[in-house]
Amino acid sequence: MDVKISPGGDYYSLTYNEDTERKLVILNKESGKITAAFSFGEYQRINSVVWLNDERLMMSVAKTVGYLDTKGGRPYYVVANYDGSNRREILFSTTSSLRVISTLPSDKNNILVTKGHYNDDFSVKIHKLNIYTGKMDYIAGQPKEDVFGITTDIEGNPRIAFHYQENDKQNLGEGDLSVYFKQTINDDWKSLNLEKLKYKKGDTLAFLGMNLAGNKAYILSDSGRKTTAIYTLDLQSQELLLLAGHNSVDILNPIIGPKGDVIGATFDPDYPQYQYFDTSGENAIYKDLSDSFKNYRLEFTSHSKRKNLAVFRAEADTSPAAFYLYDINSKKATFIAATTEAVDKKSLSMMEPFRIKSRDGIDLNGYLTIPKGLADKNLPAVVVVHGGPHGPRDYWGYNKEVQYIASLGYAVIQVNFRGSGGYGRAFEKSGYQKWGNEMQNDVTDATHWAIKQGIVDPNRICIYGGSYGGYSALMGVIREPDLYKCAIGYVGVYSLPEMKESGDIPTTEQGRKFLDMVHGIDMADMQARSPSFNVDKIKAKLFIAHGEDDVRVPMEQYNALTDALDKIDYAYESMVRDEGHGYHKKKNQTDFYTKMASFFAENIGK
Repeated sequence: MDVKISPGGDYYSLTYNEDTERKLVILNKESGKITAAFSFGEYQRINSVVWLNDERLMMSVAKTVGYLDTKGGRPYYVVANYDGSNRREILFSTTSSLRVISTLPSDKNNILVTKGHYNDDFSVKIHKLNIYTGKMDYIAGQPKEDVFGITTDIEGNPRIAFHYQENDKQNLGEGDLSVYFKQTINDDWKSLNLEKLKYKKGDTLAFLGMNLAGNKAYILSDSGRKTTAIYTLDLQSQELLLLAGHNSVDILNPIIGPKGDVIGATFDPDYPQYQYFDTSGENAIYKDLSDSFKNYRLEFTSHSKRKNLAVFRAEADTSPAAFYLYDINSKKATFIAATTEAVDKKSLSMMEPFRIKSRDGIDLNGYLTIPKGLADKNLPAVVVVHGGPHGPRDYWGYNKEVQYIASLGYAVIQVNFRGSGGYGRAFEKSGYQKWGNEMQNDVTDATHWAIKQGIVDPNRICIYGGSYGGYSALMGVIREPDLYKCAIGYVGVYSLPEMKESGDIPTTEQGRKFLDMVHGIDMADMQARSPSFNVDKIKAKLFIAHGEDDVRVPMEQYNALTDALDKIDYAYESMVRDEGHGYHKKKNQTDFYTKMASFFAENIGK
């Protein structure tokens, strides 16, 4: 769910999930009545909503089959008035990449977009797009070289552009980068000296926008650092100034102020933390609310400058996300909507951070959830392994799946094993070609830590996960056959060799490079790290769930595992539904989690 207020302060846009769709309604702020509703069909999800002026908004819509599918189809853009009138699709292409780069705050009729076509290797051109007629006009003036991304200043003037090229011999992400900039809106494009940024091939370098004066750019970079940080780049001197950074974790998100400039950053070493470098004027409301909601994850979604109102989202481990209207003049917050159906907050369990050292001395961070009302001693437990694995990580906050498992009476252990995102590029890369070995050891070490603390009963532990987590669950019971009594693999990868043959990842050159980088090319090694080739080591009870239409982890993976189990007559329970990478449909979700509860009860219940 997401809630935003219109620039004039008269309407809310509210997205919500219903079965396989994400829909949108527009509400009159004063009366609460619906003025318009938008729905685009099965598996079509409205991913973002932007108010373009007082009456008109734009929706980004994409087909997403499976809630764990991070890719989905190409987005298309639809605009409409607050009452649903003058609705039209203004951007759509199956052969071009489209991106809105500015809503042009001083132009109520147009937005600025980049369009990159397949035949041009997706190098982009700037266009001005009329949000009422859909008419698109090419705007000249970008660097002569092909560019693949453009950043504008606050008013929508193109000021930063980059070109990236990677040949077959270069590692993924370590190609040749060129960056161009304009010192003022009327200057010619110049080439940025990347050596001044201490940039080396493969470093993170992203442009977040520009300051209000238009003479400095905000960049996200990890050059010369363990983790990513936010800097300002002076376009005159090309000098960098560190604004926000953390020694242990990457910046989670930049904090964007009411006027569109970056005023701070959020971090997640354990609980959410906020660092502000500009709290002047109306920016002060951010720090004021962060101080008031100390143990919450706080995010502003939108502002109505005319009425001095803002909408923010607040969430905690025992408090599902909710949206509030904040009156900046009176400093009062009013509830708008919650992201979940009625939940008894008193029944929710607290999520506590922990830190351990792996067997080879690596610092690992995780979260432990003890069921509400139970002592933290000798409990049955479920180890929940996150998906990805490279990029995602577990965070503190409200997690409905964790809360569900805890409500059944099980302690929940989550660990950000090496290879997870969020702890710097080196930590993420340390998991490459370590699936099933060191990465799995980290999960095992977290399990043993909970046992040694006396929190967990060593004879009543299960392991569960989706996608990579499904892989880890099966490798867990292979590597540690006497540690886990049961395992649930949900839309999981079970054969690394098969991962290089089927699914959507190996269909592109970049995808194939990624798989070689992450898994290596030694077939015997990949087989040794694949559950489907090692089923003879399993002693635990198994429950395997998959989606027939999964394109990220297709049915070939499910078949590789179950065929191997069938060959040795090893019993398992299974569930296959007509869905993609994770179940969307309510019936399938209900069936899956009901089966999960009975499976845990049979194997680690009292």
